[in-house]
Amino acid sequence: MIRFSEEEYRTGARLTIEARAAAVEAADRIDREGYDNLFLTAVGGSTVPMMAVAAIGKEMTTLPIFVEQAAELRVRGNKNLTERSVVVTLSKTGDTRETVEIAKTCRQKGCRVVAITKTPDSPLGKNGTFFIPMRHENGVEYEYMLMYWFVLRLLYLRGEFEDYPRFADEMERLPENLLRIKGEFDPKAEEIAAAYFKEPYMIWVGGSEMWGEVYMFTMCILEEMQWIRTKAVSSSEFFHGTLELVDENTAVFLIKGEGACRQLDERAERFIRQYGKKYVIFDPREYELKGIDEKFRWILAPAVISTMLVDRLAAHMESCTKHDLDYRRYYRQFDY
Repeated sequence: MIRFSEEEYRTGARLTIEARAAAVEAADRIDREGYDNLFLTAVGGSTVPMMAVAAIGKEMTTLPIFVEQAAELRVRGNKNLTERSVVVTLSKTGDTRETVEIAKTCRQKGCRVVAITKTPDSPLGKNGTFFIPMRHENGVEYEYMLMYWFVLRLLYLRGEFEDYPRFADEMERLPENLLRIKGEFDPKAEEIAAAYFKEPYMIWVGGSEMWGEVYMFTMCILEEMQWIRTKAVSSSEFFHGTLELVDENTAVFLIKGEGACRQLDERAERFIRQYGKKYVIFDPREYELKGIDEKFRWILAPAVISTMLVDRLAAHMESCTKHDLDYRRYYRQFDY
């Protein structure tokens, strides 16, 4: 597979599984100390697993969970953010300016801050009350795993996710499954990229626990890394505006979920198939998760889609466009 190192991926899996203990320890201590609500805050792609876990939380818990863009939270605030709040931050580099700033602000308010980042001596790590190591080189799926091990354990300790021990153990089998899925999807990714890389405009549709992946691939991959114009819309909102742009010349991509809102994805799919000519449907249900209970699939589906799109499709888009995924015109190039 192009732009992929199996050795690096397996190393990332091992390091992520080793970090499970830190996530569990942080959750257990926070539960003992008590808290009123949970804030999940970051910027850009780091918010993606936060969006998923918050959507999942709506079906599992009465705990107030807030997903906040770090820059907005710092300048606008939130009346629910108090010294009784737990604030979860995530930054792969550990030096994302907005995320570091919100961590500092929250510590000053007396909040406990969970820093999910590479090293404890990074700017973000230094501003965390708790540190959960994120040492993989590539793979958003590993960020999902760390977030799930931490947040869903909090729900388990509240008596709201009794299957957590089994779920947490079975999630250790996820990387091996995703490695296989990468290989299965890779030829399709190559075909999709070749067919659509010249599109001047794309519509991407999805929702609920899958919304973060729609956001990630449109803004962080296609816009930031490939300079391709896109529109991201939820499956539910698709019928309140964006549907009017669907015709035989418009490229439409639908990411289906496996949870309660799948029926909304299927409604959008019926419309797209009827009125569109250029479309691709991504369905994680087409891929087996060996050794993982079927009832956990809807929770893990975002990670399946991430391994397909953020890894394999992005690599093949780069190959077709000849636009290096690492090249930026503005981002982190100077102060703004």
